[in-house]
Amino acid sequence: MIVSITTDRKAGGLANSLVSYSKALDLIGQQHLVLIPETAPVIKTLETLDNVETIKLNKTKLVFHIVTRFLFSKKLKNALKDCDLILVHNAKFMKHFKRFKHKVAYVNHTGKLRYTVHEAFNIFITSAGLKKFLKAYPNNKSTNKVISHGFDLSENSSQSSAISSEDSDKTLNIMSAGRFLEKKGFQTLIDAASILKKTHANIHIYLYGEGPFLPNLKQQAKSLALENVIFMGWHANLHEEFNKYDAYCSPSLMESFGLATGEAMMHGLPVIATKTDGALEMFPETTETKTEDYGGILVDFTAPEQLAHAMLRLGDDALSKKMGENAKKNIHDNFSLERLSQDLEAFIAEVNQHK
Repeated sequence: MIVSITTDRKAGGLANSLVSYSKALDLIGQQHLVLIPETAPVIKTLETLDNVETIKLNKTKLVFHIVTRFLFSKKLKNALKDCDLILVHNAKFMKHFKRFKHKVAYVNHTGKLRYTVHEAFNIFITSAGLKKFLKAYPNNKSTNKVISHGFDLSENSSQSSAISSEDSDKTLNIMSAGRFLEKKGFQTLIDAASILKKTHANIHIYLYGEGPFLPNLKQQAKSLALENVIFMGWHANLHEEFNKYDAYCSPSLMESFGLATGEAMMHGLPVIATKTDGALEMFPETTETKTEDYGGILVDFTAPEQLAHAMLRLGDDALSKKMGENAKKNIHDNFSLERLSQDLEAFIAEVNQHK
């Protein structure tokens, strides 16, 4: 049995990872016990999975049990003692699991390095995250691994994307999604839309999400008199939405691993993304390959001219179609649930060797 512990109550990346980990663990015959705040919306999804048991607690009570090392809960204490692996999803709590250092791992969802120095295990989502850690702490005593996210390919619709070469004058519809925060870079995407407006490009950008920066973004679009930017609101499930679009754009200034980007690729959408750790992991460039070979065009941070140019490039139907095919193959070959399950199985075996 594998135990996951999180105090996070939000929908989004960490929550989605709990679901993916659960499905991947099921593929290798592992049960997954998840300790989680009782108000976390992901509980509903987790409880539909046969190999998952959730222990739902008030967040304050859950934190209390963590900091008191589960002294006051025999059930939780025994679960930790008997399990094969403990996955801690909030770095600041790692110090409370020192006695389990032979089988506890911090899953670094954000790429941040606070609380990552210990004698247990670190799981990084990207190679860039691990590289930063090793540069900052070359003499660390932890065991460090890269295990990227895995996507459930069964959630992909068989419907193809909206790209068609039959109408050369059609509008190119580009989707972007996420929580509206300044660090997500949507303001740069709106600036790119302004550049496209001046060139009279037939490109529309659809923004999905909500968040505290939304009023700023709407005011920015209004002040630029943009009719090519459409705010779509929050959608809990984007899988049906992806098939309405020709491409996906991630303008983020900081992203450890873009789950929405991966889902768009799974649906065969070519991607334009800034050079975040996650994008560099998904779209590597070598002496023998280009990022387009993996389904993506990478641009610099806060570079609206580059974003606009990349979107204009995707007006080439042949390029868009090929990149969409490459994106889908990239997810299938490198970021599937099966790949995640193999990585987790190998990691669990390594943990068992340390006991």
